Amino acid sequence: MTQIKDLEYKVQELLNLLEAFKQLNSNIEIDEVFQNILLQMVQVIGAEAGTLWVVNSDKQNVEAVAAYGPTSSAILNIKLAKKEGIVGKVIETGQAELIENVAEHADWANRVDVSSGFVTKSMITVPLKVKGTVLGALQLLNKKTVAFFSEQDITLALALASQSALALHNSQMYDELYRMFLSMIRTLAKVLDARDPYTAGHSERVAKYSLWIAKKLGMAGGASDELYKAALLHDIGKIGIPDDILRKPSGLTKIEYETIKQHTIIGADILSNMEPKSALVHAIQTARSHHERLDGTGYPDQLKGEEIPWFARIVGVADAFDAMTTARSYSKGMSFKDGAAELLRCRNILFDANIVDAFVAILEECSYQVDKYEAGNGESNFYGSV
Repeated sequence: MTQIKDLEYKVQELLNLLEAFKQLNSNIEIDEVFQNILLQMVQVIGAEAGTLWVVNSDKQNVEAVAAYGPTSSAILNIKLAKKEGIVGKVIETGQAELIENVAEHADWANRVDVSSGFVTKSMITVPLKVKGTVLGALQLLNKKTVAFFSEQDITLALALASQSALALHNSQMYDELYRMFLSMIRTLAKVLDARDPYTAGHSERVAKYSLWIAKKLGMAGGASDELYKAALLHDIGKIGIPDDILRKPSGLTKIEYETIKQHTIIGADILSNMEPKSALVHAIQTARSHHERLDGTGYPDQLKGEEIPWFARIVGVADAFDAMTTARSYSKGMSFKDGAAELLRCRNILFDANIVDAFVAILEECSYQVDKYEAGNGESNFYGSV
């Protein structure tokens, strides 16, 4: 219990930090921020094209994260070695470069031009630097109105680059904190699951299945992240259920079952006590309502149909499927095919039809071999670096 309390405290600390960084950053997606900054720079300085390069987390490569110009789509996601070309030199030295004829420059590596089909003649490359650390570089290509860029152009580019570097730094800090937060949640879920040897890995599997369903239904990336977080925490209320009931090897009595049902209320209450509540709205709803059923026979509030929150309906299907297909001391568990058949039998009665159809379609695609689907869709590494 001490370990769980320590983890809850750390999760709360990270929530507070995440909210602070969220307030500091723009609500616009960081990719849009980069693209907008690059577009402004290209227009103000009068360049034909431009590219924003960022050093990867492994510090060994530089990647194009934003591009503007006639061949921008071919440049995006190109990777260079950290010291490759003029970009590499600027990142290594932290010094801007103004080059009139790139073809005659000793550090010019024309691999990007060859890949994209663009012809670079003149260039400005400025570092993205924050507190002495170079995070990447901004590159402007081919002055439009005259043959070459000027010293005034490079001064203006450096000023714009400082703002871009700050946005990038804040984004990277937020991303690192968010990954730490997810790591804490996953650890908390594993500690909770470990209390019952028969449900080991349950929260991770439910989160994985929920994410698959969300993607099948076309849910946006930000919403999918929120769903994943909510699914990992859906059973957090079991922290308040006594071991002799939670780990009972045989069937539960009516009184014991009523006690187990309280985990939905306990879970929502635990998450509601974390601040800011706005960061856990979906998790709170899901913890409370993932056992609600369309016909009103679920618990704890006997919600019906669309009264049940959308995330809770998704997690409810994933949770029921994992419960049916997991071996217990008193049951060997259904096969995945039989579990899918049971979901279909309860379709539109207990479970949302669209969610059931999406999940069953996934199971059929991989012939009920979820490891095959997982590997084929790269989901095993979805949050693998967390």
